[in-house]
Amino acid sequence: MPKAAMLKTGLLLIVLALSASTPALADDPRPVDVPAGDLIAALQLLEKQSGVEVVYRPELLKGLHTDGVKGVLLPEEAVTRLLKGTNLRIHGDKTGVLLITEASPDRAAAPSSQKIVPRGVPVPRAPGETTGSRGTATDEESPALEEIVVTAQKRAERLQDTPVPVTVLDTTELVARNQIRLQDYFVQVPGLSLNAAGDGTTTIVIRGIATALYSNPTVAVTIDDVPFGGSTALANGQLVQPDLDPGDLAQIEVLRGPQGTLYGASSLGGLIKYVTADPSTSGYSGRLEADLNGIRGGGDVGYGVRGYFNAPIGDTLALRASGFSRLTPGYIDDVYTGRTDINSISVAGGHLSLLWTPSALLAVKIGALYQYTHAGAGSAINTNSNYQPLYGDLHESFLPDSGAYWNESTLYTAKIDVHLGWSDLTSVTGYGSNFYKESADTTLTFGAPPYSLAASELFNRFDTQKITQELRLASPTGNRVDWLVGGFYTHEHSPAEQDINGVDPTTGVTLGTPLAAIFPTTYEEFAVFGDATYHFTQAFNLQGGVRYSRSHQTYTEADYGSLGETAPGVPFTSAQDSADHSVTFLVVPQLTINPDMMAYVRVASGYRPGGPNADAALVHLPGTFKADTTLNYEIGLKGNALHGAFTYDLSAFYIDWHSIQLQVKDPVSGFSFFSNGGAARSTGLEAALKYRNGTGLRIAANASYDVAELSQDAPPGTYAASGDRLPYSPRLSGSLSTDQDFRLSGEWTGFIGGTVSYLGTRLGAFQGNATQLRLVFPSYTTLDLRVGTRSGPWTANLFARNVTDDRGVLSSRTLEGVQLPTSIYITNFIQPRTLGLSVARSF
Repeated sequence: MPKAAMLKTGLLLIVLALSASTPALADDPRPVDVPAGDLIAALQLLEKQSGVEVVYRPELLKGLHTDGVKGVLLPEEAVTRLLKGTNLRIHGDKTGVLLITEASPDRAAAPSSQKIVPRGVPVPRAPGETTGSRGTATDEESPALEEIVVTAQKRAERLQDTPVPVTVLDTTELVARNQIRLQDYFVQVPGLSLNAAGDGTTTIVIRGIATALYSNPTVAVTIDDVPFGGSTALANGQLVQPDLDPGDLAQIEVLRGPQGTLYGASSLGGLIKYVTADPSTSGYSGRLEADLNGIRGGGDVGYGVRGYFNAPIGDTLALRASGFSRLTPGYIDDVYTGRTDINSISVAGGHLSLLWTPSALLAVKIGALYQYTHAGAGSAINTNSNYQPLYGDLHESFLPDSGAYWNESTLYTAKIDVHLGWSDLTSVTGYGSNFYKESADTTLTFGAPPYSLAASELFNRFDTQKITQELRLASPTGNRVDWLVGGFYTHEHSPAEQDINGVDPTTGVTLGTPLAAIFPTTYEEFAVFGDATYHFTQAFNLQGGVRYSRSHQTYTEADYGSLGETAPGVPFTSAQDSADHSVTFLVVPQLTINPDMMAYVRVASGYRPGGPNADAALVHLPGTFKADTTLNYEIGLKGNALHGAFTYDLSAFYIDWHSIQLQVKDPVSGFSFFSNGGAARSTGLEAALKYRNGTGLRIAANASYDVAELSQDAPPGTYAASGDRLPYSPRLSGSLSTDQDFRLSGEWTGFIGGTVSYLGTRLGAFQGNATQLRLVFPSYTTLDLRVGTRSGPWTANLFARNVTDDRGVLSSRTLEGVQLPTSIYITNFIQPRTLGLSVARSF
C-alpha cells in the first residue's frame, strides 16, 4: 500500500474516533472482555477497558481467581461478576471510584492456585501453562480460543489488545513436533526469514531488512527482557544467535517491524523475545519427555531428553529447574576423508530460576541459563550453480575436521518488580557470555597465488561478555494516561581471534600459521526512553514514545605471521573508535471498534549503530561508518469472531530505510568494508489466522507478501541498483497447520495433524562487481505430519518432518579468491526427511 494512502487511512481512523468521543462516566455501560485468571490481573484489565478506578487492599485479593466477564455492562456490574464466589463486595462514590472490601470478616476468601504479583507485573503461569494463556476454553464444550498474554510493550496485556504485530509461538507444540531450532519453525511467523549457513551461524531477517551476510544485526534478541548477543559485526553479532531449546520456554514472541523506542539498538527490522517459564508456589509439578528420531541418509539414531521440576519453598518462594540433552544425527558423508554422518549436532543445557513474592508489593525473579552446542562438521556441502551436489546427494569434500563449530551460551538475569502504589518500578539486570568457535576449509581460497597454500584451514573465535541494566517506572493501567519512563545501559567486551593455518591435507595437522589476527572490540550504550498513552474515550487512545541513545565503540587489531606482518617480525597494528547517537520514536492511534475488533495505525522507527571498519588503516579505507535508521508506517487490524473461535491479525506496512549500511568491495585492494549509501524500502501485507471449534479442530494459517528492494543505486563497490531485491527475504511465504482431536476409548484421546510450509524464492547477498552472479535460492515447500494419543499425564506422539524429502536451500555462498573451471558453492539445505517418536509425562 502506498505510504500516502496509509497515512490518509490512519488520519481517517483518528477523525472517526474523535467524532465518536464521549466522556468516560462511571454510569455508562461499557464493552468489557476480561478472561478468567488471577483476580488482580483481571481488575487491572477491567480498569483499562472501562476507564474506572478500582481501589482495594492487595492482601484482600491475594490468591483469588475469577471466572472472567464479557459483555456491555456497567463498571459496577462488571466488577460484581468478577468478584463472584469471593467474600468481597464493592462500594461506589460520586467520583466513580469503586472500592472493594470484605463482606464479612468471619468468612475466609475462596482459595486459588494462582499467585498474585504487583500491579503491572506479568501474571505467573501455572505449572505446564506454556503459552501465557488466560481463557475459559479448556474443554470441548467451548470453542473459544485461549487468551494469550504478551509483554511486547513492556506491560502484560492481551495479544489482541496490543497495537504491535506480534506472533506468539507455542513452545509445547514446537517440542512435540521436534521443531527445536529456529530454522525448523521460522516459516510459521509472517515476515520472518533467515540465512542459516550450516556452521552454527544464522542471519535473522524480518520484513526484508538485510543487506549482507556479515553486518551489524538488524534483528534484536532478548531473553527475559535482557538483550543477548553482540551488537556489532566485529563481535559476530549478526551471525551468532541464541537458538534456545524450547523445552523450558513459556513462549517465543516475534515483534515485526522497527522496535527502536522500547528496545533500542539493532531492532531495525524487529525483535525476537524468548520468555522462560516462571516458578510457581501453587504446588510441586514437573514434566519429563524423551524422543527418538532418525534422518534419511543418517546412520545413527537421534534422541532428545528434557524435563523440568517446580518446587514451592513456603508460600512466597518457588524454584524451577530444567535440563535437556539432544543429539541430531549426522547425514552427510565426506568423500575426501571417507568419514560418514559427519554433521551430527549435540546440544545440552538447562535453566534454573527462583521467584520470591513476599507480598503483593514485591516480586523478584533470578535466573541462570546455560546451553552448549557442538557439531563435528557443518551441514554445508559442495554444489554447482544449480545447487546440484558435486559429489552426490548429501556428500561433500573437505579437509578433516573442517566445518566443526562450538557455541557456549550463559546468561544470568535478575528482575525486580516493586509496586509503589502510584507507579510500578522494574529493574532488569543481565550478564551474558556467548562463545563461538568454528573451522572452515579455505584451501580453494588460499591455494592460488599469492598465498599458494597446499591446504589451509580458517579458525574464528568470538567471545562476547555483555552487561545490561534497565530501570523503568510505569503508571498503573486504567487511568486516563498510562505512562512509562526508563533508562538503559549496556557494556560489551568481545575478544576475537582469526587464524589461517597451513595444514596437512591428509591428517589436518597444523603445519604453520601464516596469519594470526587478534581484534578485541568494545561496545557501550546509554539510552533514556519514555512512552505515554492518552485514553480519549474507552474506544480510542493515542500512544507516543521517544528514545535517545548514545553509543561508543573501540576496536584494536594486531596481525602476526607472513600474511599479516608489515615486515618480518613486525605485526600490523591498528586502532579505531566511533560514536553514534540516535533518536527513535513511535506514534500509535488505536481504535476499539467493538469488544471483538481493534484497529491501529503505527508509525515507528528503529536504528542500528555504526562502527569501526576492520583493516581500514591497512589499505587506507574509511575508518568508520554511521548508524542507519528505518521508519515504519503500518495499519493493523486484530480481533475475533464466532464467539472467539476465530481470531485474526492483519497488517499492511511500508518501511523507509535510510543511510543503509552496505558491504563495499575496494576495487584496488580487494578488501571489503562498510559504508553508508543509498536507501531501501519494504512494502508488504501480513496475515495470521486461527480457528478452533468444540470438536477439537484447530487450524492456524499465516502468510506474508513483501517487496523489499533498494530505492536508490548502491555506491561503487556494491553491484546493486535501484529496484534490486534485498537479500534473503522471499516475496511470498506462509504456512497452514491443522490438527484434530478425537475420542478413542475410556480416558484415551487421539490427535492427528499436519503442516504445509512454503518459502518463496530469495536472492543472496549483493556482489562486489558485475562479473559475479548474484545467487538465487529456489522456493520450496515442506510437509510435516504428526499423530498421537494422550491419557491423563501421558502423551505419545509420532512425527514426520519434511515428508517429501525436499532439498530446500537455506544458505549458499560462492568461494572467492581462486579461478576455477566451474564455480563452487557452499550450500546448506533443510534437514532431510525425519521420523521420530516422543513420549512425555507430566506430574
